[in-house]
Amino acid sequence: MFRALFTLLAWLVATSLVGALLRQDGSGSIVELVGFLGSNPAWNVLAGLSVLAFATRAFGFRGLGFGPPDGWAMAKLVWFPILTLVPFYAIALAIGLPPPRVMLFLAVNTALVALSEEWMFRGVLFQALQSRLRIWPAVALTSVLFGSIHVLNAFALGDLRIAAAQAVAATMTGFLLIALMLRTGSIWTAVVYHMVWNFGILLVVYETAGNPLPEGPLPLSAYLVPILVVLPNFLFGLILLRKLRHDPATVREVLTKDA
Repeated sequence: MFRALFTLLAWLVATSLVGALLRQDGSGSIVELVGFLGSNPAWNVLAGLSVLAFATRAFGFRGLGFGPPDGWAMAKLVWFPILTLVPFYAIALAIGLPPPRVMLFLAVNTALVALSEEWMFRGVLFQALQSRLRIWPAVALTSVLFGSIHVLNAFALGDLRIAAAQAVAATMTGFLLIALMLRTGSIWTAVVYHMVWNFGILLVVYETAGNPLPEGPLPLSAYLVPILVVLPNFLFGLILLRKLRHDPATVREVLTKDA
């Protein structure tokens, strides 16, 4: 457990420190952040991935779920999460897509973010927690810690309240991502869905981030939107996870299935 927590700390330091260096000449606005992701590699995410690669080898982490997914299980389970993506991509098509070069950078960077966060949380951290806790506390604690790191987005967004709303939404999404990993037998299912979700959001945000916001504090409803958007996936994740209490062997089988 100590090794997993040490890896989490090193991962946070690497991603946050490099991210701070990248932002030191900017205002930290959402416009600037999305513009950077659409035109540059996410070097802070690459730094985090480097930490994970080194720690996985040095500490001998095993059973992280990097084996291939069960195709039949995936076909049966991902239909609902895919449906929740449709509004993002429909809006993106309606308002206009970014230039191809920007879309390429956004796709690569969201893929790197998804791999880094899934490797850290659904891989290293969850593997450590489930070896010491019952399955539901391990799932819940992993999801809460995953959500909590999104509070750090306040430094990039300049708004702690928005970052807090994102943290709650990310915690809820964490339940779905663990469910997809466990029910399909592979962390890659969670990585791909995580990437496609973030990519769809960024396509919309890229074209709308420059629009002026109303003066004064945002209404409460604006902070509830991220939570309401992920609520269907959160509930679906709980449905997928409902059988785990009866079949803990499923968890052990998934976490020891490596490529």
